[in-house]
Amino acid sequence: MRPIVRDHHPTFGVVAGVWLRYYRYTTTEGDLVADLESSPLGVILTGGRATRLRPLSEGMPKSLIPLLNRPLISYSMEMLLRAGITEVVVVVGGQDDRTGPAALDAAPAGMTVHIAVQAKPRGSGDALLSAGSLLDGRYVVVAAVDTVLRGDEDAPGSLSKQVQSFLASGVDAWYVLHETDRPREMGIVVLDGERVLHLEEKPAEPRSNLALVGIWMVSPRAVERLRANSTLSVRGEIELSGTLSVMHAEGYPMGGAEFHGDWMDTGTLASLLATQRALLTVPALVAPDATVEDCTLGLNVVVGAGAQLRGCTLRDVLVVPGAHLDGVVATNEVITADGTRTRV
Repeated sequence: MRPIVRDHHPTFGVVAGVWLRYYRYTTTEGDLVADLESSPLGVILTGGRATRLRPLSEGMPKSLIPLLNRPLISYSMEMLLRAGITEVVVVVGGQDDRTGPAALDAAPAGMTVHIAVQAKPRGSGDALLSAGSLLDGRYVVVAAVDTVLRGDEDAPGSLSKQVQSFLASGVDAWYVLHETDRPREMGIVVLDGERVLHLEEKPAEPRSNLALVGIWMVSPRAVERLRANSTLSVRGEIELSGTLSVMHAEGYPMGGAEFHGDWMDTGTLASLLATQRALLTVPALVAPDATVEDCTLGLNVVVGAGAQLRGCTLRDVLVVPGAHLDGVVATNEVITADGTRTRV
């Protein structure tokens, strides 16, 4: 069902000296649920420079990067809805006028969507605070838009189970974790049961192989601490993970658990193509309005909307919407709308 716009007129407010504007939408015909304030709020972070997704990200915001011909933002919203979260704030950059409408179009039935604008790119913590008064008194589940999780929601360690554990635990922050074979390149957490003992960012000598997957849960007390005294990174940005690490050192109780399903990062071209391969249930996926003539499409090929292909041989390839290709032979490539080819 197409989302229904309840109030498309922006309202304005100030948080930490930054002007914000909000848009409120709902995907249901009925009135907004009265007790939304008592349930967890989802916040989807869509900003960031997405340099590792270039040249793909040069033509579109990270949130609109196509995965099986759907924008990444749609996966984030559906992931949170499966976890029982029915109200989300999508935080967009100040120059991004495309993600808000796309989020509205992609919102699943039963989800209320707000759009908040982060005026300047000042880090993930600042992006969270851009949700303004919507955060007041709320437990919050924060998700990076390039994180995709797949698994049984009834299984131990599922996202919905971890949300329930967080709400019942009394901790101020909760981390969704997954095993990694590259702990020196990631944020790592050491657990005792579900209690966080130690946090470390890209450790030289890792004490654990449990990595942050890009989903954080924070309590109202943690939100107020972030507002009152955020930790700045070396780049002068307010980073959520950095502030939470300082809070942990100050004695704020924190928890976490391992997610046992599939964690699929889409933050690089290589990981995007690998995630496409993992999710694709047919050998090749071609958008209904794409043109494919005299082509051989092997495994793991996705052709975007409006693309025109003639005489091409492709395998393990993402063809972005609008691309025009003639006689291209490609393997393990991402091909943008202007025909730029990047081997991954």
